[in-house]
Amino acid sequence: MARPALAVAALLALLLPASAQDEPYIIHDTRPVIMQGPYFASLSETGATVVWLTDTPCQAKVVFGPRGGPLDRAADNAAHGLLPIGTRHAVHLAGLEPGRAYSYKAVATRVVKMKAYWPEKGLSAESPARTFTTFDRAKPEVSFSAVADTHENPARVKDLLGAVDWDGSEFLVHLGDAVNSLESEDQLFDRWIGPAERYLGGSKLHLFVRGNHETRGAFARGLFEYFPSPEGRFYYARDHGPVHFIVLDTGEDKADETNVYAGLNAFRAYRGEEFAWLERHLATDRRAAEAPFRVVILHQPDWGWVDGKGDMWTALANKGRVDLVLGGHFHRLRKIAPGEQGNGFTALALGQDQIAKVEATRAELKVAVTGKDGAVLEAFVLKARR
Repeated sequence: MARPALAVAALLALLLPASAQDEPYIIHDTRPVIMQGPYFASLSETGATVVWLTDTPCQAKVVFGPRGGPLDRAADNAAHGLLPIGTRHAVHLAGLEPGRAYSYKAVATRVVKMKAYWPEKGLSAESPARTFTTFDRAKPEVSFSAVADTHENPARVKDLLGAVDWDGSEFLVHLGDAVNSLESEDQLFDRWIGPAERYLGGSKLHLFVRGNHETRGAFARGLFEYFPSPEGRFYYARDHGPVHFIVLDTGEDKADETNVYAGLNAFRAYRGEEFAWLERHLATDRRAAEAPFRVVILHQPDWGWVDGKGDMWTALANKGRVDLVLGGHFHRLRKIAPGEQGNGFTALALGQDQIAKVEATRAELKVAVTGKDGAVLEAFVLKARR
């Protein structure tokens, strides 16, 4: 039953003439503050997802346009006919052109008081204008850097990010386990996203792969909201340059029934759905078949806990002519050459204090693993298959 005051307000609004219903709403002289971001949680040939945080509840939008031109396009995050109001904002830009450079600003308008009629608002805050470039499968080369298992160690994060070749890296991959367990938003930004964005600057993709430690903790179920994908899941495919990227979520490293999870995990069904998706994708996606290289990016190079069916995942990757599987998890460098474990691809597990630089042309894919001091620990070249 409606409260009497609310019912009266609704009735009065309905009885008011149209002219009165269109009277201005109150705008207070108060402006929000952008606390974190904006950063790119997803990027493709035709779209991008921008995320940022504000100190007070706001509505959000992104204004953008081709670099060098006016920011005359806008995108918001409307869902089910309503604009969300909150402090975390994620806006997807669609209809972009492959390989095109764009400029953008994140805009947040404060909502002071939410009411059924005439909500009260504040002023807008906007980020500085920044630029980004969409992916492009026609690009003749691609390069990126990857780190893994930083486990919220400030010294490790500082040393690793300081040693990344940012000029030679189009985007950054974190291969999972940025935290020990995920407990809060502040932890996520203080221990990983914030330090990373000091280098990425809201212009380069922050490709985050969920590790098994990100599935644990009071805040674990909210992680996707900070790294959303248009597909609505942690696994998907992207194309850039000569590489077809397949991002996988290897979930937990123990069975759902393990008592340490208290019956709150359901990865058996989840990984089954992911396997079915990968099987369909490799069988039907033209780019997966025709790209010079296929690179799988994940956390656990042994596929994670898959109910003893790891050989099925390996066989599927072999059938799909995967060239490289890149992960972390083991906290030390491991390279498995083709044929060593029934694999027709090279599998590489990156160590905790290491950086992988991956560069690909249409003819070859080069991987170099270095320590924080720049010393080369592993290097190899894969040739494109005919």
